[in-house]
Amino acid sequence: MATLSKYMNDEFLGKEVQIYPGDTYKKRGIVRDINPAGVVFEITATEASNYTVGKLHFISWAANLCFKLV
Repeated sequence: MATLSKYMNDEFLGKEVQIYPGDTYKKRGIVRDINPAGVVFEITATEASNYTVGKLHFISWAANLCFKLV
């Protein structure tokens, strides 16, 4: 996992991503931390009521987390 973790940090840390691409409610955030438990995003744009722009939001890998660069 160390190799995957380094790749994820190099590829995504500090960059804006679309969270759950293809979901009904669009969500974007800057990746602030990636760890074995999940990812912390700073939300930059959202249409979903359970996300707040400017706040940190943790999503576990167990929640079938997926995201892509924007």
